[in-house]
Amino acid sequence: MRTSRSRGLPLSALYVVGLLLIPVGNIGSASTVFPSLVPGLGPSAPGPTSAPVCSGSALCPAMIADAYELTPLLAGRSTNGTGQTVVIIVACGDSTLVADLSTFDRAFGLADPTLTVYEPQGTPCYAPTSWGLETALDVEWAHVVAPGASIAVVVARSQRPASMYDAWNFSLASHLGSVLSNSWGTLGSCSRDAETLLATAVAQRVTVLAASGDNGPGRPWLATAPADCTATLTVGGTSLTVNATGAYQNETPWTGSGGGFVPGSREPNYQRYANISDPYAALGKPDVAAVGDPASGVWVYDNASGGWVVAAGTSLACPLWAGFLTDVNGWRAVRGLAPLGPLQPFLYQRIYGANGASPLYAVTFHDVTAGAGGIVLGRGWDISTGLGSLRGEPLARVLVGAPGA
Repeated sequence: MRTSRSRGLPLSALYVVGLLLIPVGNIGSASTVFPSLVPGLGPSAPGPTSAPVCSGSALCPAMIADAYELTPLLAGRSTNGTGQTVVIIVACGDSTLVADLSTFDRAFGLADPTLTVYEPQGTPCYAPTSWGLETALDVEWAHVVAPGASIAVVVARSQRPASMYDAWNFSLASHLGSVLSNSWGTLGSCSRDAETLLATAVAQRVTVLAASGDNGPGRPWLATAPADCTATLTVGGTSLTVNATGAYQNETPWTGSGGGFVPGSREPNYQRYANISDPYAALGKPDVAAVGDPASGVWVYDNASGGWVVAAGTSLACPLWAGFLTDVNGWRAVRGLAPLGPLQPFLYQRIYGANGASPLYAVTFHDVTAGAGGIVLGRGWDISTGLGSLRGEPLARVLVGAPGA
């Protein structure tokens, strides 16, 4: 594995409060961010020297690839993220990340990627059983979905929002990659500083993703960050059912998936056209979804957690989408097209259409319509899973064939 560690110069702190709708993790104060992660659930995990056993409640890479129709993409050099970099923002980091990823790759027959860890603010905090596991999950599963891509991990020094947004600043100023994944959140509304950074991302055609949080949609007017910013692609969580080989059976809303309408926001034109949030006339989140329920979690190798564990949360859904969009950007680059950049207008207007009537919608998304745990869903966008989960290759073909996407 080609790896390196880089310490950049600290950038000016961005004192932001953040935004969203559901608190992510067990948030104790608005001055701290937490990983959107549900570890330690699912079947009893074997020890660190044991091989993971694939099942419907402990999913392996091939099963995720099959369920989300990613297998054809991952088999091709031009469609598996080669030449691209997925950027992952975390706090504290994982001191054994290189070894953890290598162990994960050997177990599942994956080639080690080029991995670079940046610590631009200096020596980071130490939280191996929370942020360490979060980092391992993000990196390993972004790598599963974009096996040809390089991975850049930008580690914030602390769990303060200012440090996290400083990591955004470093990534954008250094032009590390065109997909930026965030599996964390904090209380508060979208600040001017966050919007400024997101405007820079839009100008650079960088897609910024954020997990919608793991406390469910029961408090739909509570703002958290950064998933409630208009310019972030917010990812919710589902409960995924597959057969023994990983073939897709169905999805229901995961009861922990954050979602709702953003307080004090204006409904963007593309959501007004899609008619998703009437009568609130406010920004609705999440935008999309993927598996997040720990009852249908995935194997992660993390030394600090004892080796092989099953974990999930919207922390899983977010890097899955980040890896997929990295694949699409690689395919677009082969065709001489720019990276996707801000994706929401295209998803809502062209793929979803007014009231979900576009013929592309059923071809490119799994619309999660069945309810669970007291959540009742209907056809189309909803406050738990957004537009739904990806149908990988069909969606990629649409995004690659649309220069304006």
